[in-house]
Amino acid sequence: MAGYNPDFLGNGINLPVPSFAPSLAGDVLRSSLLEDDIFATYINYSIITHRVRRSAIVTCVNIDQNLIKNVPRKRGWDIDTRIGADFQLDNDYYRSNPWDRGHLARRGSLAWGKTEREAKRASDDTFYYSNAALQHENFNQDEWLALENWVFDLNLDSNGKITVFTGPVYGDFPRTISPAGRKPALIPSAFFKVVCFVNKDSNKLDVRAFLMFQDEEALRDKQGNKLFNFQNYQVTITEIERLTGLEFDSEIYEKNPLLFNENPEKQEELNIQQFPERIEVDTPSEMIARGEPRDAIAVDNAAIFIAAAMVNPSGDEREWEWVSLINLSSESVNLEGWTLSDTKREPLQLNSILNEQQRILQPGEALRIQPLSPVMLSNRGGVISLYDKPQSNQGKGRRIDRVHYTGKDAEREDAIVSFLRRGRF
Repeated sequence: MAGYNPDFLGNGINLPVPSFAPSLAGDVLRSSLLEDDIFATYINYSIITHRVRRSAIVTCVNIDQNLIKNVPRKRGWDIDTRIGADFQLDNDYYRSNPWDRGHLARRGSLAWGKTEREAKRASDDTFYYSNAALQHENFNQDEWLALENWVFDLNLDSNGKITVFTGPVYGDFPRTISPAGRKPALIPSAFFKVVCFVNKDSNKLDVRAFLMFQDEEALRDKQGNKLFNFQNYQVTITEIERLTGLEFDSEIYEKNPLLFNENPEKQEELNIQQFPERIEVDTPSEMIARGEPRDAIAVDNAAIFIAAAMVNPSGDEREWEWVSLINLSSESVNLEGWTLSDTKREPLQLNSILNEQQRILQPGEALRIQPLSPVMLSNRGGVISLYDKPQSNQGKGRRIDRVHYTGKDAEREDAIVSFLRRGRF
């Protein structure tokens, strides 16, 4: 099995697998059955395993979009005997609970080869428990899938070749799962993904890094709160390194567009709100490229919220979709010049559908925005953002509020998606 190829992207780019901080090095599974004593190699990818957590530390993946084939899915998962059953979580940990066997190295992205037979073998080679992780079913089948689809459909690259590093994050206070008669296992609090490719415009290495939380509270405090946040963030390489103990190649660090350390010049030039940067992303259009300005976030109008939306109405969706705003402040707010955006199309200018009287939102008052055109609310999930009046004739205003909803939220017709309770228990 060829496994991960650090020279896969071409153009003289070499991306070695991450190394380990001292805090992590002692927990790396080592065996004479593994390549260089640590790599479990598969077709088109390799895995490094954590001997205590019994799961992958990182999967290192090569994707050739030019050779991907649509092949049948393998049934069942297998134990990789080179790693050993004692260092993998088998089906006991996934049976009769909300935790899916989440592919770290995605089957569809790795189902590539010159022939269908080669692609089928590569696809089947992803069904080892060493490549599975405890992902909540709502996360695995929605938010995680959306990011995987972005990688699968990536069109920023010059040659169809992508290198991806993926793995779990546990934080300081992870939860556990304890099947009857088996040792407890830790449940990841988040997952990281580092996507590397040759940019089609610059013909140089480009990088995007992400953290996808399935329990943000577990990383933030000692309460062990069971709030499933499921929020995706574009982040710095340094943040991923500090959360995982991995150390990425300096080339990957340099090419990631987000900044970890204070940089007053870049802060003013790119409208960076804080360091280290962590930017919410739920659609590809929200991802930040090198040199791209960030949204300005308003803090003084924080009491104006996107309260609810009719995402999947019966009948004519373009006519009956709506978004509701609410003023929870003690003062009236003038919506003159404000816009509503789905991040993909031209924003809706509220002036175009509200008269002067309607633009004054009184304390405690809610307002339904309808029709929404040119904004469209996808039934597969999406983002709605509210901006105030721009300070100049160019650009957009400050972002007042931002919400995201998933395909599961929108699957029932005429169900109203509420955003006032910003979490799911």
